[in-house]
Amino acid sequence: MRECSVFVRKPEYKFCFRKVKEYSMIGIGIDTGGTCTDAVVLNTDGNQVLSFSKTLTTKGDLKEGILKALRGLDENLVKQAEYLSLSTTLATNACVEGKGGRAKLVLIGVKPQMIARMQGIYGLPPVSEICFLEGDAATVDKGTPLPDWETFRETVKETFREFDSVAIVQMNAKYNDGQFEKEAEAIIGEVLSVPCVRGYDLYQELNVQKRAATALLNARLIPVMENFFDSIDRSLSELGLSLPIQVVKSDGNIMSRDYAMGRPVETLLCGPAASIIGAMELSDKKDALIVDMGGTTSDVALLKNRVPVTSDAGISIGTWKTMVKGVTIDTFALGGDSAVEYEDNSLYLEKRRIVPLSMAAAQFPRIREKLTELNAGFATYSYPANQFFMLVNRPKNMEKYTNNEQKLIEALAGQPLMFSEAAEAVGVSPYVFRSKRLEDEGVIIRCGVTPTDVMHICGDYDAYDVEAAKQGVIYLCNATKKDFDTVCREIYDLAKARLYSSLTGIFMKYETDGKLSYEDEAAVEKLAAYIFKQRQSGAKFMRPDFKSQIDFIGIGAPTRIFLPEVAALFGASADVPEYAKVANAIGAAVGSVVAEYTVYIQPALGVYRVTGGSKTMTFEEYDEALSAAKKVAEERAREKALEQGAAKVTRVETEVSEDYYQLTGESRKLFLETLVTAKAVTK
Repeated sequence: MRECSVFVRKPEYKFCFRKVKEYSMIGIGIDTGGTCTDAVVLNTDGNQVLSFSKTLTTKGDLKEGILKALRGLDENLVKQAEYLSLSTTLATNACVEGKGGRAKLVLIGVKPQMIARMQGIYGLPPVSEICFLEGDAATVDKGTPLPDWETFRETVKETFREFDSVAIVQMNAKYNDGQFEKEAEAIIGEVLSVPCVRGYDLYQELNVQKRAATALLNARLIPVMENFFDSIDRSLSELGLSLPIQVVKSDGNIMSRDYAMGRPVETLLCGPAASIIGAMELSDKKDALIVDMGGTTSDVALLKNRVPVTSDAGISIGTWKTMVKGVTIDTFALGGDSAVEYEDNSLYLEKRRIVPLSMAAAQFPRIREKLTELNAGFATYSYPANQFFMLVNRPKNMEKYTNNEQKLIEALAGQPLMFSEAAEAVGVSPYVFRSKRLEDEGVIIRCGVTPTDVMHICGDYDAYDVEAAKQGVIYLCNATKKDFDTVCREIYDLAKARLYSSLTGIFMKYETDGKLSYEDEAAVEKLAAYIFKQRQSGAKFMRPDFKSQIDFIGIGAPTRIFLPEVAALFGASADVPEYAKVANAIGAAVGSVVAEYTVYIQPALGVYRVTGGSKTMTFEEYDEALSAAKKVAEERAREKALEQGAAKVTRVETEVSEDYYQLTGESRKLFLETLVTAKAVTK
């Protein structure tokens, strides 16, 4: 077991610069995460890291954190950069928190009862909030009414003015290449000057409700992406830089700024995707479990033969089920900023993130002073008296909060307050003081002891106020009646135990192809927690173990502290590369443009129907249909790659997948459909 002592201090490796005499191209990668903003300068010839910096994300004004990260890089190298590549968790966070612009959904050819029957399972709004039009492209030749465009025009004039954007999705759009969506967009453009999102332009799959959810979420995220790019522009302007901008997609590939502005939904998992690409660049392992531990959560991805496992079903996040293709990520609540709590003389880790005392005191020295006073005097341990409250976002509409909540917000406007001070400001006893709603809505956040504070105490990290971290831990020592080194060691062990049990559950998910029930998953994690405890204390009669057949790649600042020992428990090794803490920014700078397009071949009354292009085509012979489908798919894939920002398409790969139905009691199969997918690659 790794020993921790308050007298051991290790200097943090804050800045790196390598002199490279010759290089083919210099690029900058920036990752704006929930806790930190990271930046790197990369030489694309061999993807060498030339300079890097790390700073806190400034949620009030993203520009401040981005600008500070850029200024932390080598100035001469920044001036030589030829492009800027970005990754961010902003879309993810907005999706989970229910934030974004006001968007209206228009459905064409979809029956209201179909939406009502699914009861919002895809994240769609109630039927009363959706605009419905007739017009099913698959059956218009059989008498189905066309959309009533004149009535729609009047509806737009009367009811659409309060919205920031509109999402338009039609049923069976592949039969007329989304023509109804284009006509609806044209009308909205004539009446209102708001951006429109066409569902078929985003994805061509059949599931209309999933396409609708994807398009609506995309429309809601447009203001989020506009704000992000505005912060980037202001940062570059202040530095006198003008660079082409590209963004990481959720599948790890790259898209241009213009493409990202129209498709912000493609960035749902771009942060974790960038981390995975960065990990692959930093490590030469072919098969591994990539573990990215940040401040709030740990993200885990499986790498097989240098290719990350991806989700074909589409990303589900919060209440939304989308068609966005992305890397398969397992996320659990463990980070350097996980809250350490106590009960009945025992310590435990909460799943929520708080601000480490060391970090908060670096900005507000009064926190260290109040903690010192607390430990010097009489203290009660019935509530976490060593915790503080900090104002994060002052609400624009204060009227929706109670009087006590408004009092607390006003009291925190100047500086963070200790638990007892916050209760006094509200006028209640600290024993009954409650602030859950304000915390849940992100208005305020707690500051307290976290693993990051213990990292400062142990010398593993010293960017902030070490003394404040010590005072926070001293309070926990008094509350739990344990000595200082024991408390520090237990906090580290709590993090390792959660990491071990969570990774065991993820391994079992892959081992069983995701067939474990919720109860089984809980049982596996409980068993893993027991095994970790037994390994720490020593087994009496039997030593249970889980063994991994693959090794680990660790990225993220805290990973080097916790992953090696946990990997050893699995009988595996952990590769934690030199630049693991900025792997996400490296991944952002490295990617390439890859675009896919799918065309369908289906049997129809003695002919083969090809759909997915600008028009539906029919052929008497299957080989003719297949040849035509390949040509359309390849042309569309090339077009899409260029639209995403590719300067040149170097190759196009085509894959054919045939689907048959096995007739019961017979040897023959019934042909259902062929999917022809073309992939355009830029390098």
